[in-house]
Amino acid sequence: MVVTKIYDNVWYAWKAAPSVRYVISYQQAKYIVDNYKGRTDEGKLTNYIVKEKIWNWTAEESARLHLKYFYNQQTDTYIYPDGHSTTNGGINLKVVINARFRSEFIINGDGKFLTLLDKDATQDVKVNCSSFNYARCNNEVHTVLDVDPAGAKYNYEPQFREEARYIHDEAGNRVKNNKNEFKKYEAPERKDMWEYKDSVRKRQVKFKNEVFTCIKQ
Repeated sequence: MVVTKIYDNVWYAWKAAPSVRYVISYQQAKYIVDNYKGRTDEGKLTNYIVKEKIWNWTAEESARLHLKYFYNQQTDTYIYPDGHSTTNGGINLKVVINARFRSEFIINGDGKFLTLLDKDATQDVKVNCSSFNYARCNNEVHTVLDVDPAGAKYNYEPQFREEARYIHDEAGNRVKNNKNEFKKYEAPERKDMWEYKDSVRKRQVKFKNEVFTCIKQ
């Protein structure tokens, strides 16, 4: 009986895990925005890294899952969620700290944090936002704690975020393609990321240069 109760508690906690990740991520971003100087959220993050002497950070992590779009085969065009910034090549940069993995910040081309609980969250924010990682690196623990609960297998994502990933008509109904499948914003396949290689690299280098310039001042 005790074992069953413990199992139930762990199960419910695991189901709630994806939602809590967004709360933690929002709190971390808001702390930096509220307590550090900078023209943009990106500038404030730079200031935080330098002022607090954060050494375990990187801008080299792939932002593939935060670059979701819909490819319209009929018009051969890429459609991004409403509110997506086209500045800096339209790339959402991913910066991670806390063992270079656990705390992530997704920054759009305008230098703004993408956090799900932002009161002014656009569709792009909801679709491509940051989330805290319970695991310490990209391994099986990451899959169990961070990936699977939010994936199609279990689908414990906040429903309003999941709904934001679909294309809707003016009446708010999901739109289907000619295969009778719902049109949905999807992350690029790993094999297709070469198309973004130069833009991603420029974005990463730009952020690193900002940090190093700030250190020298």
